[in-house]
Amino acid sequence: MANQSDVEVHVKSLKSGERAHFKVPETATLDAVWNEAVNANHLNETRLPEDTFRCADGMDLTDRLQQTVAQVHQQKVCTNRHFEIKGPSGGAHA
Repeated sequence: MANQSDVEVHVKSLKSGERAHFKVPETATLDAVWNEAVNANHLNETRLPEDTFRCADGMDLTDRLQQTVAQVHQQKVCTNRHFEIKGPSGGAHA
């Protein structure tokens, strides 16, 4: 039995409205998931320094970017593996 399994993640860009669904090893860090989403042509955008990565429920993951997908799932964070990329605040208001 393999020690590592792939899991599907869902990343939505709040900047462009685009969505990406792809598989990553459960040992991938959230930072790696974010990079994969923007660098592997899943989303047609660039990661900017002021962008944030968060759960679909709005929970900011900035302090957890070095944790793995498996670790945050075990901590009951983003258990459905739906993530969002949020651009800088300012300009438009919700």
